[in-house]
Amino acid sequence: MYIIIIIFQFYYNDIGTCLYFFFLLNMRFQPTKQLNAILQQEYFEPTISWALRVVFALNVPLLLLPLKTGFHLEIVWMAFTAYLLSLLDFRGPHYQKVFVQIVESVFIIFAAIVGMNVADNIWYSIVCMFVIGFFAALLRNWSDYGAAIGIAMGFFYLFGLANPASFHHSMHYAQWMLYGAAWALFITLTSFLFNTSNPLKRSVAIIWKRNTELLDAIVKENLVEKPNIALIIEKEIAVRTAINKSIELFKRKNKVAQDIQKTHYNLLIELRKTSSLFGASITSLHEGLETLNGGAFEEIRSSVIYKTLSAFGQASARIAIVVFTNRKEDFTLANVRLRRCQIAIQILTKTCNNLQLTEKEKLTIEHFIQTLQISCDYLQQAVQLLETKLNLKKSVQMEEYKLSFNNFLAGLNFYEWLTALRSLFNVNSQQFKYALRVAIALCIGVFIFMYFHINHGYWIPLTIIIVIQPYYGATLKKGIERVAGTIAGIIVGGIITLFNLPHLFYVVLLVIVSFYIVYFIRHNYKVGVFFLTLMMVILLHISSMASWQLIGWRVLSTCIGSVLAVLAGYAFWPMWEKQQFPTLMSNALQQNKNYLKLIIAYLLNEQTDNDSWIKQRNKVEAANSDVFACVQRMNIEPQHIQQNIDKSFSLVGINIRIAREITSIALSLSSLKNENITSKGLPSYQQQLVEIIDILDDLIADKKIASLPDFKSLNTLSTQVRLEISSYHFIKTEFEKIIFELENMYMILDKNNQ
Repeated sequence: MYIIIIIFQFYYNDIGTCLYFFFLLNMRFQPTKQLNAILQQEYFEPTISWALRVVFALNVPLLLLPLKTGFHLEIVWMAFTAYLLSLLDFRGPHYQKVFVQIVESVFIIFAAIVGMNVADNIWYSIVCMFVIGFFAALLRNWSDYGAAIGIAMGFFYLFGLANPASFHHSMHYAQWMLYGAAWALFITLTSFLFNTSNPLKRSVAIIWKRNTELLDAIVKENLVEKPNIALIIEKEIAVRTAINKSIELFKRKNKVAQDIQKTHYNLLIELRKTSSLFGASITSLHEGLETLNGGAFEEIRSSVIYKTLSAFGQASARIAIVVFTNRKEDFTLANVRLRRCQIAIQILTKTCNNLQLTEKEKLTIEHFIQTLQISCDYLQQAVQLLETKLNLKKSVQMEEYKLSFNNFLAGLNFYEWLTALRSLFNVNSQQFKYALRVAIALCIGVFIFMYFHINHGYWIPLTIIIVIQPYYGATLKKGIERVAGTIAGIIVGGIITLFNLPHLFYVVLLVIVSFYIVYFIRHNYKVGVFFLTLMMVILLHISSMASWQLIGWRVLSTCIGSVLAVLAGYAFWPMWEKQQFPTLMSNALQQNKNYLKLIIAYLLNEQTDNDSWIKQRNKVEAANSDVFACVQRMNIEPQHIQQNIDKSFSLVGINIRIAREITSIALSLSSLKNENITSKGLPSYQQQLVEIIDILDDLIADKKIASLPDFKSLNTLSTQVRLEISSYHFIKTEFEKIIFELENMYMILDKNNQ
């Protein structure tokens, strides 16, 4: 931004001054604070640095090479090769990113050569489009970076169709694409010097950050009259996703030989486990917070409780920063915020002691404070681990991977990649059907573009490959965003080009716009498309190719491509969520059943391993995440396709609440210090619970049931259960909640009741 201001001040002093004051206003007169916030965000999601690399990759060839050679088409081939390779946002070791970029280079150069050589024959073009489109769609389901490779292949094949050439000339263009690939690899390699990947450390830090976001959402939504429960569930899923990604990344890491590296590695694993347990305690706090409604607690909910939970959120946020920065000053702040949490618990305890509470209310608030203390203990444990990490004698960051040949070969995992690729070619799988859907839609798009000789009609299949998603609802949403962003970008771009502004203005604007494309394409697709379209209009204007007719064809092609993508998603093997829901819901309920059985095993002294319930909780959260995502996708499908969506939402919500209640029991048990548990009547109670859950599972699968669930008998058995344990009353209350939720589930599933 400062560079842009200096340029404008040099040429147009008044404009530069205006931009400078606008920048200050935008920073709200707190540039230091805003800059720190940006840098902290970069620790976790390095979007700006990624966007800057992409801007360099695209604009350096476009802006500098014409100064020496003049503007020609080969420069465009080079620039867009570097651009699409730099868009690859691979989260992992640098050497793996280099390898993936090399593989992508081979794929896109091959696709471009094929496209240029078959462009003169419409039928050859369609056949090759089918093969490349099918392969690109399979890659999309292969990994996180498969989508980038697939779209890049499709783009260059279509770019080749739009620029027919002989084999000799196609090799000439391929040579310039190699220059672009070399330029992109150079940017990737030089970025090592300025920004080490630190994937393991970043993955752990992100978990703590997601915990903070979950806690903030819980606090915010519980202070309003109508809380957005779906938002809280989404935040819970985000925590689980971050944990799963971190576990996967640690599994891929090679074993290290040096003791200090092993220590560092183990500390990160312990920090990850602690973050997971802290997340579990947060969900339990949410469960407890819902019980503090009305009555004597009303006056302290928005004051003392709010401030206490806010303190916990600030402590978690600071721990996330320390994990990444490893700085003593950040560690000191983390310690300060931990102390603030401890003081907040003391204040809350004292405040509640002065309230006139019933016996039941006393038990409720005591357990809530107990859960707060458990959460605080996890924060303290994290701080202690960070202190050990800071005190390592040698600053060896084992996750900063070395570009050695042995490390390179060890990290490729060819066998795993081939196994994953082989699994995609299952003709009965949804991935295979999706690939067929994409290939057929692209063939139709290529046919329309070539048969009717549409000017710049390659945007039709290009829009298809970008818009079409595995799920119909997602395709429809992206299609609408694509059309809206394109139209808005063309209107704004057309207005800008109407003014006779200096060439330098458009050059600077092009750099800014190319940055915003990359930045927003991840955060807000519609805005990203807007800037993409704006860039295309500016490029056409600079090259003196701009015309309203050409722009009109661009809009028409985008609209046709979006419509074809939506129609293909509806017509060719659509994957409707109502077909997936029973299986996913059944799995989620069964995971809850296993979770409950494991916790009861603790109460029966049959299980003492704390890691067991943590692992099962992970399975429960993963299953609940899958079924919740299924219902969300169902919500944006056509209404005549949706089947009892309100019922589905209710079932998912009930199952998630049951999981929270089980977690609350687990945390209560984990806080016991070698306390011997004596139980009475629990085995019969467990058997009855399991039988009822199995009946509910049969109802979800629409199976005939042999008998109705006997909740009356279950409630009778619950009164006969006795636990010689300090938290007996709380555990009994949680079991009552579980029974209540199971009965609600049965009321929803019971067709006779409906």
